[in-house]
Amino acid sequence: MKKDFTYYSDPQRIQRAVKTLASFTEADRPFTRLVFSPEFKQARQWLEFEFRKAGLDCHVDKGGNLIGLRQAADDASEQKKVIIGSHIDTVSAGGQFDGVAGIVAALEVIHFLNQQNISLPFSIEIVDFLGEELNVWGLSCLGSRHMAGLLTDEMLSRTDQEGRQLGLEIESIGGKRQPPRKPRQDADKIVACLELHIEQADRLETNQTDIGVVTDIPGISRYAIKVMGRAGHSGTTRMPDRQDALVAASEVITTAQDTGIAIAEQDNKHFVATIGRIDVYPNGAATVPGEVNMVLDLRASHEHSRDEFLKQLQTRCMLISKNRSCKIEMELISNASVAVMDNELRQRLSHAANSLNLSHIDLSSGAGHDMVHLSRIAPAAMVFIPCKDGLSHCPEELATPEAIAKGSAVLARTILALASNEPYNE
Repeated sequence: MKKDFTYYSDPQRIQRAVKTLASFTEADRPFTRLVFSPEFKQARQWLEFEFRKAGLDCHVDKGGNLIGLRQAADDASEQKKVIIGSHIDTVSAGGQFDGVAGIVAALEVIHFLNQQNISLPFSIEIVDFLGEELNVWGLSCLGSRHMAGLLTDEMLSRTDQEGRQLGLEIESIGGKRQPPRKPRQDADKIVACLELHIEQADRLETNQTDIGVVTDIPGISRYAIKVMGRAGHSGTTRMPDRQDALVAASEVITTAQDTGIAIAEQDNKHFVATIGRIDVYPNGAATVPGEVNMVLDLRASHEHSRDEFLKQLQTRCMLISKNRSCKIEMELISNASVAVMDNELRQRLSHAANSLNLSHIDLSSGAGHDMVHLSRIAPAAMVFIPCKDGLSHCPEELATPEAIAKGSAVLARTILALASNEPYNE
């Protein structure tokens, strides 16, 4: 069944939905829709309305995920399920398409099935996963962690600088503050978990390729690094006597950069290391910094690369600590191991792209996604679409409605193939 992608998806409807979601933002800092914020809750209300308008039964699960359910033709309790979706929360001053493209594409699949009056042997859940982006509690992928049974008591009890407890925030939007004791009960009934996302890099655009079929998502580890020196008056503390925590921290940062480059060059697998958050205390112009808190973000497709990086960094930190008379501590905040995408689903996505005459390549993801955690409990796969200049997590982020429509068509064709058990490895 070879048909043009516009048979499955409407680019104009996609553009309207993206623009509407973009309007839910902090006015002076577009595009900012932080999880649990008023803007996030307003966007959720609009999305729930759109779900219901498309005939979906809606509810918020215990993890705070908004779910729209399209029932199977057979409403037996043992029915199979397919999950499609992404997220609508953003980073500060982020983009219009990260997460949103996947939600809008999933809705397009539902519109297509409804318009063609297609019944399926499995139900479909569109999921707006809660809090995919890294937040002030030092966690990402809140909803998918919960769905996979990986959100712990410790995580839910965390408080931010304003004293807000994460568990209570989840409860405020309809979830529960209690941790899951295991993955969702029907995990064994899930046929596939599928997500469309912008690539957040420029390989597809550079190669003028329509679709990226994701092979793996790197493991992401985050560490809190604390450098403790001694605060002092900047005018009276002699240079040889200083225990400047910021100077020591700057050496940790450059060490992370240089070590990361060396590790990446040694291994042809994906590896990056970033220190992107820094808090200095007392943070005064006339004060020698006494304490620095940082967050190290590690992303690796090979655990050996991560372990070797940490070994070298810790060795160097011991020398920095001695030379600068500062104490350096490193503590693991969160960790997710490498997630390999399901091979059968990957082949089905490629087959669907071929049937639509869309070009496609296999590629590894550099960013984390909710499918990392879903892949622990069910078959999972992802489709990437091009984004202009590879820019993401910034207001300049851009994907065309046509690109989203093409990706949505691939999802729709894959779901139809799953329903008919159509061959995928011809």
